[in-house]
Amino acid sequence: MKNLTALRNTLLAQLRSRIECPSYDRSRTTPGVAHIGVGGFNRSHLAVYLDDLLSQGDSKRWGESGIGLLEGDRKLHEALTGQDCLYGLLLMDNSDVSYRVIGSLIRHVYAPTARADALESMASRGIVSLTVTEGGYFIDDTTHKFFDDHPDIRRDLEQPDQPGTWLGLVAESCVRRMNNGGAGFTLLSCDNVQENGATARKALLSFAELRNSSLRQWIERNVSFPNSMVDRITPRTTDENRAEIARKFGVEDLAPVVCEPFRQWVLEDSFAAGRPAWERAGVQMTSDVAPYEKMKMRLLNGGHSTVGYAADLLGYSDIAESVGDRDLRALLQRFMAEVRPTLSPLPGIDLDEYSNSILNRFSNAAIRDQVARICSDGCAKIAKFIVPSLRDRLSAGLSPGILSFVIASWLHYLRGFDENRREMTIADSGLACLNDFREQGCADARLALEARAVFGDLAATYPQATAAIQSCLDHLRSQGVRAAIERTLEASRAA
Repeated sequence: MKNLTALRNTLLAQLRSRIECPSYDRSRTTPGVAHIGVGGFNRSHLAVYLDDLLSQGDSKRWGESGIGLLEGDRKLHEALTGQDCLYGLLLMDNSDVSYRVIGSLIRHVYAPTARADALESMASRGIVSLTVTEGGYFIDDTTHKFFDDHPDIRRDLEQPDQPGTWLGLVAESCVRRMNNGGAGFTLLSCDNVQENGATARKALLSFAELRNSSLRQWIERNVSFPNSMVDRITPRTTDENRAEIARKFGVEDLAPVVCEPFRQWVLEDSFAAGRPAWERAGVQMTSDVAPYEKMKMRLLNGGHSTVGYAADLLGYSDIAESVGDRDLRALLQRFMAEVRPTLSPLPGIDLDEYSNSILNRFSNAAIRDQVARICSDGCAKIAKFIVPSLRDRLSAGLSPGILSFVIASWLHYLRGFDENRREMTIADSGLACLNDFREQGCADARLALEARAVFGDLAATYPQATAAIQSCLDHLRSQGVRAAIERTLEASRAA
């Protein structure tokens, strides 16, 4: 394709005539935030909030310095540094597509080949943030035990000046601050992990104690770990997306990010050394993130599971297509109506509007969110996103008809084939706790509810839960998914 404009600082003036670009002087912007893990989500979320503030003329010290730790970050590092760390944000809302250049990422360091540079970039930052995925915290999801015998952890303890994990990197930077009389800082997790700040704190303190107790004590005194709730669907960027950017906007972008228009960030206002005025960019600052996190987990994440298992059984592969199905859309709406009474009122949140936003987001065909992704790791998702709502409704004496059906649809899904006998791939590291249920044909809900890792003492405390789930499972098996959904919806409307 001819006449494409590359992303470069020197070409921003040329691009501004047709594309939204940074209006601030990037050469005068100081990276006050060091961020570990500059993947798609960081660049569609935190970096965009920073870009918004910089565009408003906010303090120039709140740019971002990125750090890549993984082998897969090498290619991204080369792409970003090749275009002055500029990149484009492709917002996709069904047929509406827009493109914006983000400039808040000022530099990027690939730590495996520049560890000294990575440590230096963290040395005086008031905020060190990270996006390392749930598994990156080295904490068992069930027992909450720190994996102190993990090979990567042992290597970083044996070679502390050559860290390969974010824990080793942050701990070594803390040692240098401690030895040099440096100030404390905030470690800000931006991962979609429940109580992410507390999780980051547990991981870092556990690692620090293995190095020496004085380091742990320094961190306890000088580092804050705010919790946050983050939300923005950010699918993997494809070659098709890059081609669309070139065709529609005339830009050669080596590191674009694709995302939905919606974004949300609820952030605990607990910072050790100052922070950007994030509230000016739409961040909701609060003293307690937990109620907002509960809302998201129960309505949005639980809503995904509600649609996902039934959709896979009906042969759908795309979430937006699934929500276009009249029965599945009605199931999702009734699910959210059933869950909302388990939530307390929240400042700044209208639960009806939030529920409608979920419907709209799930219906965004441009995002192409895959049903298989939603259905993965069902043991953990059902335990976190569905069972607590079910328990709360039962304790309040309320009917849990839709919630019982969601669990039953997941149990029916565990057979491994859909309505047309098409084999489905079940990706779930926690399935061992359901071996008895699966080996006996996925027919006896009682065997499944004995899995305490998923259901706790639900069956013992509320025997009616077993009966309700068994009834739904029986109808799925005897009548088929479509008829069972219709029956469940009819019963819910009559309740």
